[in-house]
Amino acid sequence: MRNSILNVSLRDRSYPIEIGAGLLGEIGEKAAPFVRGRAFVVTDDNVAPLYADKVCAALGAEKIVVKAGEESKSLKTAEDVLETILARGCDRRTVLFSLGGGVVGDLTGFCASVLERGVDFIQIPTTLLAQTDSSVGGKTAVNARAGKNLIGTFYQPKAVFIDTDVLKTLPRRQLLAGYAEVAKYGLILDADFWDFLEQNADKVLSLDEDALCFAVRRSCELKARVVAADEREETGARALLNYGHTFGHAFEAASHFDILHGEGVAAGCVYAAGLSRKLGSDVDVDRIKRHLKSVGLPVCFDSFKTSELLSLMKKDKKTVSDRLNFVCLKAIGRAEIVKDVDSRLVAEVLES
Repeated sequence: MRNSILNVSLRDRSYPIEIGAGLLGEIGEKAAPFVRGRAFVVTDDNVAPLYADKVCAALGAEKIVVKAGEESKSLKTAEDVLETILARGCDRRTVLFSLGGGVVGDLTGFCASVLERGVDFIQIPTTLLAQTDSSVGGKTAVNARAGKNLIGTFYQPKAVFIDTDVLKTLPRRQLLAGYAEVAKYGLILDADFWDFLEQNADKVLSLDEDALCFAVRRSCELKARVVAADEREETGARALLNYGHTFGHAFEAASHFDILHGEGVAAGCVYAAGLSRKLGSDVDVDRIKRHLKSVGLPVCFDSFKTSELLSLMKKDKKTVSDRLNFVCLKAIGRAEIVKDVDSRLVAEVLES
């Protein structure tokens, strides 16, 4: 399948997303127009041995390696990265490349947004979750003691380069975690895409080139459309992308991040569908649960106290004045924001 390019339309901040197998081998040529000065590649110690030297050589860039995992998504790690760059030398023409998954992408974007009051950055995502979700849209963040992604900025990359071949080195658990975000797009925005996934999940997860590239491209198209309409979550449209996340983030935090983001989202999608039913929707919860379970994703977590989960949910960014707001499904392919949901209903869903 040939490389495909789509555009995130944000007026003077628009940027391309290029998707294809083997794209990393062309990264020097592809990224050359964006390199105007000193370049740094931020990666983690899982990805670095696989791709960092090759990418740095192609870009003429310096390498910065952080520890893999959610704990690196912190102000302390951001400070270390920024101080390293400043010590080596930088200016407003410096460009940062993110080479890794969602943690590295969020961290690098955050650092780029505050370094010299904002330098360019480019996303080279290496996980399915990052390729289909976190690398697109310009949300950057680190975690706080109070909760996940509470310290961050809206800061768009200059480009996103997605090489689907790198997923061949991704552990199965990480691949499945990314698939949860892919499935989410079908649930909230595109019933036909959900149908495609039900019929072709095995091909996507076995990395069949055509099925995988289609799933990645469709996910990016759907997200780009929403971001273009509501970049900073001012109208509520972009908040729809957080379907399953209010539950999912609570599961992640309660597990001290032993649960991967995508695993929390997968179960969160099922719980959010259950809440949708309690609020009057006739969405087929069993259908959602059946598909996610069939590919190997978790569909429930019953080892956490309901009171702890509710407390964590009240720190969610959609919560206003302690009133819980949720993304719910009208039907597969159609979502809505429901405000001021009674916490007793949420507790019933958690305990059902």
